[in-house]
Amino acid sequence: MSALAITPDLLLDPIKLLLNPFIQPIFVPVLYLVLDSFGWILSTWFNADRVQDEQRRVSLKPETYDFIVVGAGSAGSIVAARLSRNYRVLLLEAGSDPHPLQYIPGIGQFIYGFPEVDWLHKTVPQKFASLNSVNNQSSWTAGLGLGGSGNINLAIHLRGHKRDFDNWANITGDPSWSHEGVVPFFKAHEDYRGPGDEKYHGYNGDLRIEAPDYVGMGYDFVRAAEELGFKNVDLNGAPFTEGIREGGLAGLRVNWVNDSWAKSFMNYLGFDIIRFPIKRGVRQAPYKAFLEPALTRKTLTVRRYAHVNRILFKDGNTAYGIQYANNQLDRHGQKLVAFASKEVIITAGCMGTPKLLMLSGIGPAEHLNNLGIPVLADLPVGENLQDHLGVYLSYFTLEQPRSVLLERDLTVTQFSDWVFKGEGILTSPGCQATGVFSSSLAKARGEGDWPDLQFFFFGYAAFQNSPKHVSRLFNLKEDEITEYYKTSIGKDGAHIIVTGSRPYSRGYIRLGGSSPYDKIIIQPNYLADPDDTDFKALKEGVQKGLELMENTEAFRKLGARFNNVSLPGCQHLEFRSDPYWECFIRRFSVTLHHPGGTAAMGSVVTPELKVIGVQNLRVMDTSVEPQIPITNTQASTMMIAEKGSFLILEQWKDNNIVK
Repeated sequence: MSALAITPDLLLDPIKLLLNPFIQPIFVPVLYLVLDSFGWILSTWFNADRVQDEQRRVSLKPETYDFIVVGAGSAGSIVAARLSRNYRVLLLEAGSDPHPLQYIPGIGQFIYGFPEVDWLHKTVPQKFASLNSVNNQSSWTAGLGLGGSGNINLAIHLRGHKRDFDNWANITGDPSWSHEGVVPFFKAHEDYRGPGDEKYHGYNGDLRIEAPDYVGMGYDFVRAAEELGFKNVDLNGAPFTEGIREGGLAGLRVNWVNDSWAKSFMNYLGFDIIRFPIKRGVRQAPYKAFLEPALTRKTLTVRRYAHVNRILFKDGNTAYGIQYANNQLDRHGQKLVAFASKEVIITAGCMGTPKLLMLSGIGPAEHLNNLGIPVLADLPVGENLQDHLGVYLSYFTLEQPRSVLLERDLTVTQFSDWVFKGEGILTSPGCQATGVFSSSLAKARGEGDWPDLQFFFFGYAAFQNSPKHVSRLFNLKEDEITEYYKTSIGKDGAHIIVTGSRPYSRGYIRLGGSSPYDKIIIQPNYLADPDDTDFKALKEGVQKGLELMENTEAFRKLGARFNNVSLPGCQHLEFRSDPYWECFIRRFSVTLHHPGGTAAMGSVVTPELKVIGVQNLRVMDTSVEPQIPITNTQASTMMIAEKGSFLILEQWKDNNIVK
């Protein structure tokens, strides 16, 4: 049903019926003006916030805390909140406070890609993927500011697969990183609203997890998957061998079955609508849920606009402090120093953490020697880089008005519904449903119970400025995207992102120079695995996505049709032939912003997240993942931070606790 369809609720509100048709033609140009002005809006906020921050006196004398946490993103917010209950904590963040617009889930996808909120990383030119990107460079978003990427991502809350974590346990030799071992740390902060039980879900934590008020065609997508034999499952709940949601979408209660048919599907193979960290329509994670409530504590000191330059060591290998630059002071060459009496904790993310470690002398010796950086610990920092690559299977036009079309559906009343009731389209970050499943390649390897493909479904149509918007966000060639979308704009539609969930390709991160302000070198090596396993899996996923959207009754009755325009760069190939899809995958593939592995457990850090070869230094973010989980990484990042905080509190309990 379209957002403007006449429903009983709308009939009870005649003002909406009367005003919407007259206001919308005036409102749409204003809406476009606001969307196109986000850069200016964020810049104005950032500059005003920095001026305000400069009024706060910062001591030039070294300060001492129990713990120093570097990076206030999804992990840092939790670590600072947990440790500051009992200890003096300094949290250092290079960015600002979140902008109020970042709390609106429905416009989050318009926020990132601006220097005020995003580090704006780019990879080196790629040979085998992202070929319709400018200079073949993939644009990698990383959140800047209190809350980090949790303020600008799509907020999809998916933990990963049981075998992801059992694999971590095998790699580290530590069973506490198995699925059974990490579930308590997922539950620790969860306030879950949905079908499930207490064995796998938490209900009284800091972070509300729920479905948005608006799920669009999410259920249609899950029904279509059921037609292809995939079940409706709780992707954050019990392993699939333990339970199937009886009756699919019709059954909200969970019955557990153990017959041979169920076991043939096994763990988490299935589809569901997506749940997010939102509460009454407002984005929660991680700033509002964890950090904001802790800001009034006297034990927590937060330094914003603090660019961390290096970790300080004494006695050869013992971390005891941080050198950082306050933006106001750094213009004059002044640096600040803070000391930690217990530990320094790095939560700067997959790109920021290896950069800081290498600048501090922890990394590949040859690389550091070439840059003139004294080597403290010769470790494979920056290696083992992984990321999920997504192919945009876009657009499917629809004959029925079921999608969100910005010019028609994003109305004044939608904004008022969000503000006053926490309802409507703006409660949804955009992605409505997802599914994980195994390719024939995974099954041939005996891994049919460990999905290597994922679908993300977006029930959003191409609006007038879609080519400009999509091109800016992903560093794509705007002329090509404009040409490709030309027959889809203004029509109801949807698209799927086909993702390789368990990439075999491995890349690396290197320093671009010895200065903390030099850009890092990012080489993900997309689709570069020697056996082409990643590419073959994506190709199979694309075919399955076409089948789901074009050959199921759920979408046939909506009149779903794939874009009939050949993708620029592939026009010389027969449309929809195998060579065409091979070209399509290599050109229309972008990052899903799920990088990890650059300071992995087992090679750079211990299972206790301590950096190998040095003392009093830990890492707690996606960089410690030896293999990234098959789904989005924010939930697993928060779990790592939760478990890491527990490990620290256990080690230092009853030791100089602040009363």
